[in-house]
Amino acid sequence: MFCNRLTCFSRKQWLSPRALSPRISSRRQSTRTAALPQDFEFHPDFFAADEQRTLLKAALRKLDSMESGRFRRMRKEFLRKSPPSSNSAEDPVQALFLPDESYDFQEGHFDGVINRYREMHVTSWPEDIPELPPLLERLRQIHPDQDTQTHILHLASDGEILPHVDNIEASGTWILGVSLGDERVLRLEDPSAPEERYEISLPSGSVYLQRDTVRYNYQHSILKKIGGRQRLSIMIRDRRAA
Repeated sequence: MFCNRLTCFSRKQWLSPRALSPRISSRRQSTRTAALPQDFEFHPDFFAADEQRTLLKAALRKLDSMESGRFRRMRKEFLRKSPPSSNSAEDPVQALFLPDESYDFQEGHFDGVINRYREMHVTSWPEDIPELPPLLERLRQIHPDQDTQTHILHLASDGEILPHVDNIEASGTWILGVSLGDERVLRLEDPSAPEERYEISLPSGSVYLQRDTVRYNYQHSILKKIGGRQRLSIMIRDRRAA
């Protein structure tokens, strides 16, 4: 088994009627009704648009602060010259992203799993955004415990995450993901049972929680999208017990 800090290469469902929609597809060859796998929880519209903007602003600020002065100056110059996007009212969340070239996206992750991305671990959030703490508290209310680690992952318009299982040595039994920005497809597949494959469309503002059997036995990936746009995910994991 090849493992690194985040990934491994070896290998109760809560769902409202609204969530059983074309956003979810199953390719499992079974006579049972197609549904999400056991131990996968999906909230398709957990955050409203204004709440998504609050989360995205905070996450982008954290990521931007880690980049070089050249990229910070580039973004400042772009904002000085460019008026607000004409489609900002139509898609107020996506409007927060600047063009891909404004960010220092990495071409490939050290483990080969992620392409065209920025990422960082978060130990604290901006304290000057009063709307932020209640949103983070809502997330705490749906994940199993409080001893957690948080990771931000920003994908470029052509970014993708290849199939993998998060490193079992680096985190515990569950992973929570908040999707912000472009709607992408999350694929879950069991390498030992090719018929066990699910594809779940993740709209902006949705939250999923995978745990136990899904966390350990299913590889997950975020598919590349033709004509895609940027997306950012906030990932919360429990710490592995000592």
